[in-house]
Amino acid sequence: VMSCLSHPPELQNSCQSASTSVSDLNIEDKPVRTIVLRKMRPWAVEKWKGSPVGVLWLVLAVAPLVLGSSLSPTENEFLASPQAETARENLRFITSQPHVAGTEGDWIMADFVSQKFEEAGIPQVSTYPLDVLLNYPASPPNVTLRSSVDGSILYKANLSEDILEFDDTSDTYWRNHTFHGYSPSGSASASVVYANYGRPQDFEALEKSGIDVKGTIVIVRYGQCFRGLKVMNAQTRGALAVIIYSDPADDGYNHGSIYPQGPWRSPSSLQRGSVQFNSKCAGDPMRADPRYKETLHEICGVEDYTQLIPEIPSVPMGYGDARVLLQSLGGKAAKDVRGDEFVGGLDLEYTVGPSQDVIVDLSTLNPEEIRTIPNVVGVIPGTLDPEEDMPILLGNHRDAWVYGAADPNSGTAALIEVAAGFGKLLKSGWKPLRTIYLLSWSGEEYGLLGSTGWAELNYAELLERAAVYLNVDTVVSGGSLSVSATPSLTSIWEQVLRDVQDSSHYVEFENEPVGRILDANVNWVMNRPDIQILGSGSDYTAFLDHFGIASLDFSFNKESGPYGVYHSIYDSFAWIDAYGGMDEKPGSSFPLIAFASKIWGLLALRMADTQMLPFNHTIQSEALLHYTAAIQEQAVTLDLSDLKEAVHNYQKAATHVHSTCRTTNDSSLDLRDMVTCNEKLGLTERKFLDKEGLPERPWFKHVLQAPGLYLGYAAEAFPGIQQALDAGNLKLAQDQVKSVATRIHAAAVFLENHEESTSSINQ
Repeated sequence: VMSCLSHPPELQNSCQSASTSVSDLNIEDKPVRTIVLRKMRPWAVEKWKGSPVGVLWLVLAVAPLVLGSSLSPTENEFLASPQAETARENLRFITSQPHVAGTEGDWIMADFVSQKFEEAGIPQVSTYPLDVLLNYPASPPNVTLRSSVDGSILYKANLSEDILEFDDTSDTYWRNHTFHGYSPSGSASASVVYANYGRPQDFEALEKSGIDVKGTIVIVRYGQCFRGLKVMNAQTRGALAVIIYSDPADDGYNHGSIYPQGPWRSPSSLQRGSVQFNSKCAGDPMRADPRYKETLHEICGVEDYTQLIPEIPSVPMGYGDARVLLQSLGGKAAKDVRGDEFVGGLDLEYTVGPSQDVIVDLSTLNPEEIRTIPNVVGVIPGTLDPEEDMPILLGNHRDAWVYGAADPNSGTAALIEVAAGFGKLLKSGWKPLRTIYLLSWSGEEYGLLGSTGWAELNYAELLERAAVYLNVDTVVSGGSLSVSATPSLTSIWEQVLRDVQDSSHYVEFENEPVGRILDANVNWVMNRPDIQILGSGSDYTAFLDHFGIASLDFSFNKESGPYGVYHSIYDSFAWIDAYGGMDEKPGSSFPLIAFASKIWGLLALRMADTQMLPFNHTIQSEALLHYTAAIQEQAVTLDLSDLKEAVHNYQKAATHVHSTCRTTNDSSLDLRDMVTCNEKLGLTERKFLDKEGLPERPWFKHVLQAPGLYLGYAAEAFPGIQQALDAGNLKLAQDQVKSVATRIHAAAVFLENHEESTSSINQ
């Protein structure tokens, strides 16, 4: 009936006794009890109480009251704090003006978050400034279609978002600031080629059809891979410039009514965003802050920052403008190049060009400059000594591409609610065992600048013993719950969701009880390695990929696809109020933001206050088996014997640590044993780091996962091996098998014997 080991220490003994006393009921499915607690009404109790089945239902219904809730008094006190109305008020203020990274609005919102932390009673609140490279448009871009015969102008793209009466913040100068972060100033005049999503396989399909993009302007649609890698792929093949447009098949009218009549993207709406080459190295491409002592080559493996951002200009575009360009291309039908996969949702015949009778003139003016961005850091010190403390990190970025009601400030509103809840606990005399950090990042939208810089400059002093990083970004843009997590964290996620579900603090959502659980290493649905990997990527990148800190990220989103106003001026309070929540019901997003705050805070409390950290490495070992099988299916000639042996050793070590640490009553261990167990459970993820990094991108050090080199958002299992296989380099693939096996074996040794130094990740 209950999973006692996941309970707070003060409840474990009573929980175990209670489980024994009701074991004769032989009921293993906890959601049965959930249905009783949430759905039974007094008339139902009266109806059922006279029957044997009714007695059983009543026993289950009252069991939590008689035996004690699975939530501690501290947890219940916290869960009573987050409120939909205060989340609404705070989000309304945050979305009242643009706050792009490094602008005045960014600093205003940093001050607002600092003020809210201080009002809550967070003991230590500070602003952490960071110097970074940014760019902004000095003038609007130009995209003009003209005749190659007589030079006459046929069409000048608007590249501006419409003012809407429904949306009272849409009349902003940012509607004309149509640009990509880190797109250089430049110009090009050339014929145009359509390259679908701009992935390597899309360019390869064009090449097989005899179409060369060298010397052309390439137009691609958003989706399937990170926008910066679309530009990188085109640049590598000799393109002069790139136009990236939003196709209605991906987030427009193919999904439903367009904004403001519905939530989906309208013709003028366009997606801003960074075009940094994010799969090569995250963070400020220049590492401009003077506190950096290492060279860019030592950090990212490149000689100059220009190797991490495009050399050719790019422009975002709505499908209203893109339609005209696509209709002018001519040439081979897109479906003849790669089937229906090459065809979008506009009501026209998609062709690939290159355009014959028309050319496009494109120009941008986006000067670079060094600016200071503000991170906000709140700290609740733990009661453990520094040599025993293992900090718990909660992070959300605050900067936005204009207003950011969903991305990211639904998460910012949630972070403020978490801070308020922790503040109430502090006023009641609570202190966490482990130190808790509340982190509000800037610069995420340009390339994870704030989080990466803070982590790199503070790791040795603050983060060397950090146990976990819990991230939210766009925490609410729909009603379907999804979580990406290091596999060892999925057990605590499920337990937290079920415990909240059994309480009075629960809010219904579309795919309850625990949402869609993804393996953050690869974004496979857990225990289903055959599922196609999905998009991912946020501020947990530095913590997980570079420093090996177990991480978790969750959100409520739309099951039908990316929400329709992403990175536009319409990601506004008006949109999230009308369409951001359950079934697009007005106002339903704010109860979900409050509920997300409860989940997030309860996860942090469990990680901070439970004497034994609630990691489950047996699930991690199962994931390694799936990764290995997936590689074996792709490359039957690879010798995976060392890898399989290392995974087997890790399985044995995980089973052993579970029996000696996770299933041992805390009171039976002395302090040193407790510290050792927690170091095994919480620091083993560090052992998956290779100090040399992955081939061609040494900043990414995690051998189990990294963003795909040509995917950016999406992650790949065993990325070094996968990257070599994709390149057809079997020798490198075999070398990577050895590297991965070495790191998994090191993790197994540490998990089993604690023999490796906890202060070194690769010794």
